[in-house]
Order: sequence, then C-alpha cells, then structure tokens
Amino acid sequence: MAATHSLLIIITSLLGQTAPIAEVPLKQEPARYQIEAPNVAVIDIPVSQVTIRALNLDGSLDTNFSEHPQKVVGLELWVHEVDTALPPFKNGVLELKTDLAENRKVYITSDVIRVDPDQRRSGTVEVYRISKWLSLLPPLIAVILAIWFRNIILALLVSIWVGAVILSHGNLFLGFVHTLDTFVIHEIVEPGSTSYSHMMIIMFTMFLGAMVGVMSAGGGTAALVNRLSRYASKREHSQVMTWFLGLIIFFDDYANSLLVGSSMRPFTDRMKVSREKLAFLVDSTAAPVSGIAIISTWVGVEIGYIADTYASLGMTGDYYTTFLYSLPYRFYPLQLLAFVWLVAYIGNDFGPMLKAETRAIAYGQLVRPGRFNVTEVEGHAESGELARRQLLRNALVPLVVLLGLAMIGLWWTGTIEINRLNLEREQLGQAELKVNFQNVLEHSSPNRVLLITSFLASIAAVVSCSLSKSLPLSECVEAWANGAKSMFLAILILVLAWSVATVCDQQHLNTAGVLVELLSEKLSPNWMPTITFLLAAVVSFATGSSWSTMGLLMPLSISLTYSLLVPLNEADPNHHLMLGTIGGVLAGAIFGDHCSPISDTTVLSSAASGSDHLDHVLTQIPYALTVAGVSVLFGYLPVGFGFQPYILLPVGLVVLFLILFFYGRSAETEAKALLEAGVTAEEFNSRDNGSDEETESAGESDQTDSDSEDPSESPEESREEV
Repeated sequence: MAATHSLLIIITSLLGQTAPIAEVPLKQEPARYQIEAPNVAVIDIPVSQVTIRALNLDGSLDTNFSEHPQKVVGLELWVHEVDTALPPFKNGVLELKTDLAENRKVYITSDVIRVDPDQRRSGTVEVYRISKWLSLLPPLIAVILAIWFRNIILALLVSIWVGAVILSHGNLFLGFVHTLDTFVIHEIVEPGSTSYSHMMIIMFTMFLGAMVGVMSAGGGTAALVNRLSRYASKREHSQVMTWFLGLIIFFDDYANSLLVGSSMRPFTDRMKVSREKLAFLVDSTAAPVSGIAIISTWVGVEIGYIADTYASLGMTGDYYTTFLYSLPYRFYPLQLLAFVWLVAYIGNDFGPMLKAETRAIAYGQLVRPGRFNVTEVEGHAESGELARRQLLRNALVPLVVLLGLAMIGLWWTGTIEINRLNLEREQLGQAELKVNFQNVLEHSSPNRVLLITSFLASIAAVVSCSLSKSLPLSECVEAWANGAKSMFLAILILVLAWSVATVCDQQHLNTAGVLVELLSEKLSPNWMPTITFLLAAVVSFATGSSWSTMGLLMPLSISLTYSLLVPLNEADPNHHLMLGTIGGVLAGAIFGDHCSPISDTTVLSSAASGSDHLDHVLTQIPYALTVAGVSVLFGYLPVGFGFQPYILLPVGLVVLFLILFFYGRSAETEAKALLEAGVTAEEFNSRDNGSDEETESAGESDQTDSDSEDPSESPEESREEV
C-alpha cells in the first residue's frame, strides 16, 4: 500500500512538471576572441585595419596571451606582395594594419572571419564584401548625371542613393532611408566629432552671405564698384584685379573663395564679365595660392605628410626645407596662376568659356538663361537701390573687420595651441616649438576663426549701415537675413558633395583605395612624378577632396620612389625624383579638385561668384585640362629624366601663351560680330544648348532665299557666317 502511494506521488509530480528537463538552458561560455573589422570590404582591396583580442572567461582582455592563433579563416597578410603568416598576439592583442608605405596589406578573403574555428570558443565576425567595380559607381554616376541632366543636385542625390543601396545589400528602400537619415544628416551634425568643421563651414558661409547682403542693400557695394571703376575701365582690368586679390588672400582657400568672389562680383557684373569667368578666376587662385604659399593653412598639413613619411623611412633632415625645394615642382598650380593672369590680361578665351563671355558681352546675360542665379534673391540690392546713401565705408568696414579679425584670430588660436603643446613637450623633455608666424598658422583653427570673424563682420555691416543712416535698422536686419538665405542652395550642394565623399571613403566603399590598387601596379622611378600627378588627379576627382588625396598618396608615393632609388644608391631626401613625386601628388590633388563637381572649394567658388555650379565646372575643365596637359608634357615628364624645373617652368608658360594667343579668341570681337549679324539672344542660346544643326539649316535656307532676291550681302548671310 505504501509502495503504491509513493508511485502515485511520483507520477503526479511528473505530470505537474511545467517545463521539460531538457529545456533548461545551459550557461554558454563567452567567445575566446573578439574581432574588430570593417563592416564593408571591397574584394581584392586591402582594408585599413583588423584587430583581434584574446578574452578571458569573464570577458576581460587576456594580457598574458602572446601566442599565434591556431587557425584564422578569412584574413590574409601580404608583405612586399608575398602571402605572410600572421604575427603572434602581443599582450592579448593582434593588430593587423595596412601600410602602403611599407608595402604591407591586409585582405579580407571571406564573408566570415573565424579565429580557431575548431574550438568551442572560436571568434567569428561577418563582413559584407562588394565588388571593386561597385565602389566606383557613385562618383561615376554623379558626373554622368550632372552632365546629362545638367542638374547637380539631382546627380548628387542619385549618387548618394546608389552608394547607400550598395551598402544596404541592394535594398532600394533602405538605401533611400539611409541616404537621408545617415549620410546627409551625418555631414551636418558630424556625430562623435569634436571639431564640427562642417557645421562651421556652413555657418560662416551663411554669415558671409549675410555680410554681402547688408553691404549690397546698404549701398556699400555700389560705392565700392564706383570707386574701383575709376581705376579699371576695361573688362581685362576687372579680371586682373580679381586675380590680384586672389593672390593677396593666400592664407586659406575657403576664405579666398568666399571673400574674393563676393567682393568682386558686383564690379565684374558692371564690366560684363560672366559669372562662369568670375568663378574660374576665384577657384583657380584659391587652392593653388594656399597650396604653394610658404605660410598658409595648407603648409602645416603638407609638411606633416612629408615629415611622417620621411621619418618612417628613416630619413632625417629639415622637412620645411624639403617643402621649399618641392615648390618649383608644383607645375600645375604655378602654371595655372600664370595662365589665369594671361587669360585676364590678354582677353582671349576658348571652349565653353568663350561662349559664356560672348553671351555676357553681347546680351548682358551674366548667367546662362534657365540656370540658377544666387543673386536673384537679392533683388536690386547690388545696385544699392534700397539705400538712402551710398557710402564706401559701408563696404570697407565689414571687409576690414573680416580680414583684420581673421589674422588676429589665427594668431591667437595658433599661439594658444603652441603654448599647450610646449607644456606637454616640456614634461617629455622635448624642445619647445618657436612662436613664429609659420608655426602659429600651422597650429591655428581656421574654421573656428572664420566662423566668428564672418559673424562679427556681418554685424559690423549692420552697424555701419544703421549708424550712417543708409538703411533703417529693421531693413538692415532684413537684408542680413536675405543674404544668409541666398546661400541655401550652395550649402545644399556642399552638404551633398560631402555625403558623396563619405559614401566613397575608406570606411564605406573605399573608392580611393580601389583606384590606387588599380593604377599603381607598374612603376618606374623616372615616371614617378608623372604617375603620381595623374593618380592624385584621378583620386581627387573621384573623392572631391584634395586633402584626403594628399593624405592617402603622400606616404605611398614617397615610399615607392624611395624604394626604387635605394638600389641605385640615390635615396636622397632632396633627390629631384623625390621632389618631383611630392610636387606631383600635391599638384595633382589640386587639379582633380578643380575638375570635380563634388569638390567643396569648387562649390564655394561658384556660390560666392553667383554662378551656376555645373556651368562653372564645365567651363573650367577645358582650362584645367590645358594647364594639366602642359604641366605633364613640359613638366613632370622631362623632370623625371633630369631636366631642371627652372627651365621647364618658363617653357610651359610660353606654350600656354601660344595656345591662348593662337587658339583663343576675343569674346568682345565675337560679340560684336553676333550683333552686327543680327543674331538674337534666343538663337545664340539655342545653339549653345545643342540646337546648332537646326539653326544652321535655317540660316542656310534664309541665305538661299536672299540670294535669289538680292545679290548683295544680307543680314541672314552675315548671321550664317557668324
């Protein structure tokens, strides 16, 4: 009886069990390895870094682990083009970095990276790999659509969306969402950034537009134009003055583009200089001047790249001297500055720029009809019709405040940074940095300085117009707001251009890495200056950033040239091929930046000049290609075989003069011929838009009819000849 009772108790307890015994979870051991790798990798293209950490059972770093992993799947390390075994862990960490200067590359060869896959605690991470040809799509689509639809905003948006779709594993809707909430917003707010450089650029662009708006509405711009007109009675004079002002503002390319373009625009408008021509003058003096100036915000970056690469190669010396020695090898920026002066002084043009200049002179159309004009929102402000009094000081006060405070701010921020660094160097027993203009400008904060000075300059414009009773305070504030709003489209293009660059950067599609891997396979020391110039141009054009191009290619190019010179016992820091390579990278980065529609300096130049952005790019490219071709044929090619740049620079200048003199034509002569032939603005613009064949056939029909009526030359015949 007792046994039966016990059996019933056991059966009841089993039937009342709420969960099977087999479903009780077992405690899972943590992974032995933690793997940090890029989320996206391009097939057959090295990644920047992969880090593997050995962990204890509690998840902490196992600093005692200094052995080789038994097996790693999905990772390969190549040194000097040879597949090499992975090194051992060091204090529990294994860092695999790609160093192009040392010819060390890390490849992800599988969609999954596994460390010790045969063990129970193996480490695993998934990586999305894409074809290298897909990484070239966004910049290629941006250029093709911009030329096809003649709409840069549409082209940039589609380019970002295509890149986002690729990164979203082909999901079209998710790509659209990421286009807006990830890439575009990211460029504005810059999460994780402490410098907020993009927001500062956006704000000082708006503040500068506000300053120009108040100057224009208050009559200061009109007074400045009237004063300048006393010294410049010809179109060529206004262009030379623009070029000269671009040389004076040498300390920063952003400040150069915005200040020169906005200051000279009303003056060149009166002289009937097209906005495309003004944008070319501004853009072609901004980065070239800052890049070759011995004191500018560019110098510290350029010297830093040279110093870091030379130090990694074990070469010591005065890196600033090497920088100075490389200046004559900057054929493109040096010859471009001379070419800009020739274009401005002689008055000849060719290609699309000739059409733009002819249109402006003959019909007074400074911007091609149907294209965006940034000054349309300003109404009649340029002529100062809103002002009660046109006073020169309403223009000079904000300009002096802007330039004066900019120089003071650069000196102040640079000095503070040098003092901070000297305290650290003193604790480390290192030599202190000298407080000279070069070091101060190198360690300054130009974006922060321009943000504050542009705002104060816009306020100074309001105060000047208000105190001089040129405008009531309420109208000054309204003009301030209208000037800031006039820069909206330019800022939109700038943000979209930054977004395309982010889609193509090393953390995403790695477009620059693909181009470098494809174009730098076969190299020779004598061809290095030419190869590096062309490679830098391609990378800069695709990414829209000359600075990132310099940072990527300077270590690679200098190290390759050095490795090719070592067997020849000519590995001197100031060897002409080393200097030619440095000059080729820095010059090629500027050349590609000038031709790229997604370049930030190109966007700012067209915005400050009031030109349609795409028209500016299309009219500037033939000039940039001309100077680049001369720089290669009469610069980088011969300098690679021992010719001195001091001989090649004058030769290149003579060639540019001959091209402009014999191939170029005077826009004034062309405009006069058009008006004498009776060609209307509509007919001229229809030909410019691609209706040449229809217009010519109509002209031929008119000419035939006139011949049957009157043997003398008719207006239709003259029109057909033109």
